[in-house]
Amino acid sequence: MRPRAAAVAAMGLAVAVALPLAGCGPLDRQPVTVPTVTAPAATGPALSPTEFTARADAACTRLYSRLGRLGRPPTDDIATARRYYPAVAAAWHRLLDETGALNAPPEVRTTWREIVEAYRATAQNADENVLLAGTDREAIEIVNSDASARMQEAQVFMASRAADIGLRACAGAGSATAPQGG
Repeated sequence: MRPRAAAVAAMGLAVAVALPLAGCGPLDRQPVTVPTVTAPAATGPALSPTEFTARADAACTRLYSRLGRLGRPPTDDIATARRYYPAVAAAWHRLLDETGALNAPPEVRTTWREIVEAYRATAQNADENVLLAGTDREAIEIVNSDASARMQEAQVFMASRAADIGLRACAGAGSATAPQGG
């Protein structure tokens, strides 16, 4: 497995196990288990490079628009956080649904599947954040800090790989809103 693919696989495995909340601070929390998120299988004939790029970038543009409307994660309002994180998770799941089934042209298929795996891991992380944010203010602060660090790392990977295959919107080119909240 290539180093980048291994990093993405490791990111996905990190959330596929039970997530203990105990030890995150002075509160004693019960472990939570995040259901595993799967990416749709590519279907249909391979798309032409032009059609693939148009469809993938359109899906990414919609994601960035949704995330931009949501703004930054709330830091001190539990009720807002409990609405915010499910909306972020829904945006990432929608992107995964829209892009996972795209049958990329053969020349970019391997890279595209790496990107889709990164989207899957981000949707998985977003689901984790929904569960954690449902507990208390301290958990929300931990989620915000951890989500930001994980998303920055994932964004660097996703942007680099998307740029490698000419996906401008998925690489974040020209977007004022980088993927966040994952």
